[in-house]
Amino acid sequence: MNAHADPQSAIAVAAGGVPLEQVHVTARNREELAQDVPVPISVVGGRTLERDDIVGIAGLTQKVPNLGLFGSNPRQTSISLRGIGNNSANDTMEPSVGVIVDGVTSSYVGQNWTDWVDVDRIEVIRGPQGTLLGKNTTLGVINIVTKAPSFTPAYTYEARIGDYNTLEGKFSATGPIVDGVLAYRASFFYNKRDGMLKNAWQSGPETWNETNRGGGRLQFLVKPRPGLDARIILDQIQSSENGNKSLLVNNGPASFADGPARTLTFASRLARSYFDSPDGTPYRPVFGNNEIEDSQARPQRTRQGGLSAEINVRFDGYTLTSISAYRNQRFDIKNGGVTRFDIGNGGQQLKNNQYSQELRLSSDVGGAIDWQAGLYGLRATVYSDDPSYYGADAAAFNASAAQYAALSAPQYRGLLRAAQDGVYRSYVLEPKTSSVAAFGQGNWHFSERGTLTLGLRDTQEHKTGRNRRELDRAGAALTDINGNDTGKAGRYGLDLAKPADLAAWNAAKALYLNAIGGAGSVYDWKDGDTIDANSVSWLVSPSWRLTPDVLLYASAAQGEKSGAVEFVTSSGALLGAPQNVRPEKARDYELGIKALLAERSVQLNANLYQIKVRDYQSNLTVPDETQPGGTRTYLGNIAGVRARGVELELNYAHSRNLRLNLNASYNKAIYLDFSTTAPDTSSTTLVNYAGRQLHGAPKTIVNAGVDYTLPLGRFQAHAWLTDSFRSGTDLAASLSPQTWQGAYSLVDGGIAIGTADNRYELAVSARNLLDKDYATGAGTFSSSGAVTRQPGYGRTLALVFRARL
Repeated sequence: MNAHADPQSAIAVAAGGVPLEQVHVTARNREELAQDVPVPISVVGGRTLERDDIVGIAGLTQKVPNLGLFGSNPRQTSISLRGIGNNSANDTMEPSVGVIVDGVTSSYVGQNWTDWVDVDRIEVIRGPQGTLLGKNTTLGVINIVTKAPSFTPAYTYEARIGDYNTLEGKFSATGPIVDGVLAYRASFFYNKRDGMLKNAWQSGPETWNETNRGGGRLQFLVKPRPGLDARIILDQIQSSENGNKSLLVNNGPASFADGPARTLTFASRLARSYFDSPDGTPYRPVFGNNEIEDSQARPQRTRQGGLSAEINVRFDGYTLTSISAYRNQRFDIKNGGVTRFDIGNGGQQLKNNQYSQELRLSSDVGGAIDWQAGLYGLRATVYSDDPSYYGADAAAFNASAAQYAALSAPQYRGLLRAAQDGVYRSYVLEPKTSSVAAFGQGNWHFSERGTLTLGLRDTQEHKTGRNRRELDRAGAALTDINGNDTGKAGRYGLDLAKPADLAAWNAAKALYLNAIGGAGSVYDWKDGDTIDANSVSWLVSPSWRLTPDVLLYASAAQGEKSGAVEFVTSSGALLGAPQNVRPEKARDYELGIKALLAERSVQLNANLYQIKVRDYQSNLTVPDETQPGGTRTYLGNIAGVRARGVELELNYAHSRNLRLNLNASYNKAIYLDFSTTAPDTSSTTLVNYAGRQLHGAPKTIVNAGVDYTLPLGRFQAHAWLTDSFRSGTDLAASLSPQTWQGAYSLVDGGIAIGTADNRYELAVSARNLLDKDYATGAGTFSSSGAVTRQPGYGRTLALVFRARL
């Protein structure tokens, strides 16, 4: 059997009913048939990834049930399984869904904002996997296996051109350096595509939410003697992309959900005479038509890479494996606004580093008991600088109605601009993690048909945190943080004995204090409540082979994600107080079947599940105890969330040339108890979201496809069509009606002509063939009501050439 068969292409049945070829996986750190693994696991093979140009998690969500992705840049990336895990943009919080690439776990989820190169297959394993795989894999694992070096020379090329000025190139080469002893594999790629959004304010062509990245991998396989091998991998990826932009959809509702009118909105701020054109024409923001206005944003730049070495020593029925790795990432972004004005921008300068070491001893299979046990260590550091810059037009936009009234006269224009212009402040986080763990998992084959799998992991965490706020540039420094005048009103032509001038001066000072953050805006907290904690994960899973082709299984498992060192960052007496985040604990139950039917031409996998998470880590918004009528947002714990549902995978090989596949899920993922302030209401009264579906969690997902190959002598024609359906879902954690995405389907497909031996192929592929309008993200400005969305790509055609030599 082919150890790396594509689960889509491998279901080919020869004339006469030859059984389908099965897929091997390494979901449990050893090579096994996927149908023999008593775990809900979906596998997408290299040929399908290549055919559909899937190079990241976003494309993978259209192939796997119950997998979700949110995020528009590395820092905002979050991955969910079964609707749980959609949290982003907090650098002290670790992911709940592990991503493992060639045995190396990513401690920072943003490292997966990348293109995967030269992939053999991707395995998505649902449910807690901590007794064997990675760190903080409380919801599941995405296990990415790339193609290894080979002693057989081979070369692959791919070029793709298409709509949105798409230009992609991929190349890989492998072969021996010293035959039988040392082999190499080199892989390179370039990926460029214009974005969906056009910046109408720029004079030249400029699109946003684009792709512009390139990188490569260099691998070496060393086999100095039988029973000993080593695989060394170096990789580097860089990007410079216009990204993280949202389309301004509308000004939002005129009233709050609970009745009162919005007195100060996005529209009313920009309707101020300050923003009129020189001829007095009122300014009108750009809405819709995939156009934005932005004079401040800059490309986001990312560089990441690493080095890993996997060594395997086989002796006397055992294998000792060592995986040593270093990963790093650097990220820089300058976000702008949604207008042409110099209101300001935010951004992020981020760097993260991780060192990991795993030692694992595995017994051979074949006896009554087989097992694996090991040690895992991780050292991870993050430096996150989140700056805010205020421009010359900032105060005119940010002023309250009373403040603007005091400053709107022409003689105060200079003071109004100076009130916030040039202020630059930074918010710095430096979480550090040291983690060590011992783990083990064993299979007791208590009969020819029955197996009991037991797993246990004990983890010791040491975490520290630093929280720093800096006033890098003070701007005009109208007043210091204690409210004392440090500037001279006279420089702006003011006479403070005049009531109007005094009112203008006080309004400008208040705006300045707001820009610099007010009292307590500059601090450096180095000593939070250090975390020294122990956690235990476990697994109990019986399975029973009803027939040689039907496996029944059940499991109960618990996983735990570590907490975080945090501080209170709102103003007032609580400022700087420790506010650590508690660990997140998931309890999961599974009941499933894996079957090969109809002389093994049909593969049917189905499972029922329930997963309950206590102390779910998320951003919370609550009334601010120090500011009547105000709120504060912080990373904390939700008492509980729960997901219940069913997952189904069905593959059918009608013949050697015609294959059909379908996977589907029904998922009810709800808050059990979650009280927060609703952004669509005028009050700060807590609203309990208990019973509401989590955001980014469609209840129903259906992915279906058909693949047909027509032999033509020395050539062959190939056609495929896929459909991905999502029921409606909230796109934002606020569960605002303004961010609801209705149900939709995305239809992709293509046709190709190539040689019968698959060496050469020319294809036309299409994404979103029906040109469906849909959003990948949405949000609201709670204070002003404006609604934004991030649109997905429209119909995209591409011409593709491939060569495999």
